[in-house]
Amino acid sequence: MAEERRPRKTATEAAAKVPKMVRANLTENLKAKEEGKPVAYCFIVNAYDEILRAMDIVPAWVESYSGICAVKRDAGRFLEKAESENLSRSLCTYATCGLGFDIWRKELNGEMPPDAPWGGLSKPDLILGSGQMLCDPRYKWPQAAQHYMKDVPTYIGGFYWPPFDRNVDHREVEPYYVKYAVKELRGAIEFIEKHTGRKMDWDKLEERVDWVDRTWDMFINAYELRKAIPTPMDTGDAMNTMVPLAFMLGTQEAYTFYSELYDELKQKNEKKEGVVSDERYRLLWGAGLPSWFALNDFQYFNSKGATFPVERTYREAERIDRLELPKAEDPLEHIARRWIRYWTHWYGPARQRPFSIPEVERLIEYIRDYRIDGVVFHEAFSCRTWHAGILLQARVLKKVYGEIPILILEGDIVDIGSYNEADTHHRIDAFIESLEATKRKKQW
Repeated sequence: MAEERRPRKTATEAAAKVPKMVRANLTENLKAKEEGKPVAYCFIVNAYDEILRAMDIVPAWVESYSGICAVKRDAGRFLEKAESENLSRSLCTYATCGLGFDIWRKELNGEMPPDAPWGGLSKPDLILGSGQMLCDPRYKWPQAAQHYMKDVPTYIGGFYWPPFDRNVDHREVEPYYVKYAVKELRGAIEFIEKHTGRKMDWDKLEERVDWVDRTWDMFINAYELRKAIPTPMDTGDAMNTMVPLAFMLGTQEAYTFYSELYDELKQKNEKKEGVVSDERYRLLWGAGLPSWFALNDFQYFNSKGATFPVERTYREAERIDRLELPKAEDPLEHIARRWIRYWTHWYGPARQRPFSIPEVERLIEYIRDYRIDGVVFHEAFSCRTWHAGILLQARVLKKVYGEIPILILEGDIVDIGSYNEADTHHRIDAFIESLEATKRKKQW
């Protein structure tokens, strides 16, 4: 097992609680096998959260586990195991790390690989994939995992939203996409019922949908408190506090977590207690998954007087006006419409700016609302689909803001072999110098 680094110091009590929550999630899937409860491999932002909770299916979050291996600096052996099966390390390293774990567990006839971080992942009873138009592994990873678990049934739903077209009002075609998404969600329920013998409790599903709505709102309320100067919490902590939103949706525990985070941040603002004592630069983490083995880099930014009041990454909830959501008798329609409107939220502003795109309009909104001085992107070489657009986003931001400083870091999410701490810190130092020079001339 690789030597793990000292955990990053958090600015909030809430973020400090998250590792125990993550470990509890893992323990739940291990206990479930002992108790005979069905376990499902699941993937982040899958739209199945309420369905899983209502049907008492225990989720095993495979991307989360790859991230844990990376934080522990213990992912290399699983990546090597995947490479032994001719899976290239240039593929998504979340996927190759997870598949390496599956391969190793199969070789051990179901036993956990030696010293598996936090006990490992149980062999699932189901694999639930969801397209969500996020990345190519959304479809192929579940299929590849089934190759090593041939007796485990797999369902891969396509969950789509209207593509951006500045000449088309997406609201006109929204009903078609909602109808299609509902069909896919209903298919997931039928699949679970078939392979577990459990029936959907529709009243319970409505309760879970309500918890998600309330959790989204509380998440947003808490995160918007970070607009304060100095900011009471930055992206270094947000890479922890995103966990209930990503992996515990549909539970009262997730809502309670963000309620407590809201209270904590509110108190910090009243005391004018910031992440750093002298906040000089306010930065936006513009896009890109972080290097999970190098989260201490956020503290390096902090040591230079720089904070990240806002981030695009893992902010998978926005203030969709609940009054604009038509009352849906079918809770599946509510789930579908909520997600589709989340993804199309910035289409209108993007159509009004001739050279812009929705993702950049989101960043522009953050730059304005959080009074941002510069933008940092992280281009992870193995996360192609999301990170391929970073250069375009940076170029559009330059058109809007001219001299706004932008830093594009390069590395990976799981593979520590791609990381050089000294080089990263030198690049951050140079970026801080450009921030200082720009601030002398202009305040964004």
